[in-house]
Amino acid sequence: MNNLASKINTTLAEVDALPIKPPKVELQYGSMGYDKEQSFVIKGLIPECSFASIYGPSGSYKSFLALDWACHIATGKDWDGHKVKQGAVLYVAGEGGFGVTQRIRAWELKHKVTNLDNLARLPAPIFPSDSDQIKTMIEYCHEIETKTGQDLKLIILDTLARCYGGNDENSSRDMGAFIKGCDTIKQLTGATVLVVHHSGKNVDSGGRGSSSLPAALDVEYRVSRNGEGEQALVLTCSKMKDAEQPDTKVYDLTSVHIRTDSDGDDVNSLCLNSVGRQLNDDDEALPKANRMSSNHQALWQAVRSRTQAGDPTTKAIIIDDLKAQEINVNHFSRWLTKLIEDGHLHLENDTILIGCKGGDKSG
Repeated sequence: MNNLASKINTTLAEVDALPIKPPKVELQYGSMGYDKEQSFVIKGLIPECSFASIYGPSGSYKSFLALDWACHIATGKDWDGHKVKQGAVLYVAGEGGFGVTQRIRAWELKHKVTNLDNLARLPAPIFPSDSDQIKTMIEYCHEIETKTGQDLKLIILDTLARCYGGNDENSSRDMGAFIKGCDTIKQLTGATVLVVHHSGKNVDSGGRGSSSLPAALDVEYRVSRNGEGEQALVLTCSKMKDAEQPDTKVYDLTSVHIRTDSDGDDVNSLCLNSVGRQLNDDDEALPKANRMSSNHQALWQAVRSRTQAGDPTTKAIIIDDLKAQEINVNHFSRWLTKLIEDGHLHLENDTILIGCKGGDKSG
């Protein structure tokens, strides 16, 4: 295992001398290194020792995506067919830690993992533009590597706004200090730094704030909701500095029961299905029909999401999925009957299935 101290040939005492100069790099000439393969944490998606970002509007499930990447790296499980290099992960939950713990538990249950020992959480923001905070971060990283016996592969800052220290996101000077701090952390740890960021009013215009950030990134992804009321995100690569950009895909989320509370009520959390589908799939959206409400849409999407993930779709499970979205399910039977009559769903015993029973309704 690479110990942080040996990586940077220094001690934590020397970190006090920030700003730290990057290690001297040997000159290269001509096409030297052309045949060297790029190293990835998630092959084709997240390069090793890179500066990356995912951005999108509130409620676009971007934090679910970041956490899913973190869990796959911590366990070494492939992600959507992409090979993963296993290692330790530090998740800085700047917006709070309670919801994150429930999402991690849902991931453990869905993937039948006993404990994510290689995933460390910091339930408070940390400010890369502050040299003292960088020193604290390096100490945390050293502790994680020592405890897990794994090289640190990924550091997630969720979100940029919470880890910005009250500075002006639109100021190129303030953003420059944030970028410099992230670069320093990356150089000292050898880990990829992934920033979860909010988009501006127009998601297609990129992340909020100064343009210095996207210019400094090695990798950037845009995350958006796939349709109103649908539990799915669209992942689009908007920048891949030194490799081919991956295709845009849709990833569904399903509800997982994680425990029962003291009142006897079920506690559920959403979990990303890491097997993506093409954006132009035939079943991308429920066809519009008369008297089709958002509740009908949500019911159909819940069935479709679980079908895509290969999960069971019994009435009880789908009802739990809708409850997790804070939907009142008093009229569930009425919604289901409507969708069955219109040929969008059908029942086999207690299982709800996509499509009309016995084939296409159009016949």
